[in-house]
Amino acid sequence: AGEVVAMVGDGINDAPALAQADVGIALRQGTDVAFEAADVVLMRNSLTDVGSTMTYSDLAIRKVKSNLLWALVYNLCALPLAAGA
Repeated sequence: AGEVVAMVGDGINDAPALAQADVGIALRQGTDVAFEAADVVLMRNSLTDVGSTMTYSDLAIRKVKSNLLWALVYNLCALPLAAGA
């Protein structure tokens, strides 16, 4: 309950699992079917890149959330000034 499933694959037989997983990761040497079913395609055929990919995606999500927070604060402060208050 509440778990996130990631699937790494490179072939036609992996495509259904890649599509059904929360995060589907295909390797570059894989088939076009796997590329279409996956959410992420690693450009090198190294499974060690999976951990780096997860780390970078977490950092990107944190940055997006931070930017949204700062945009909200800025707009809440600037809107009264723009309205002439």
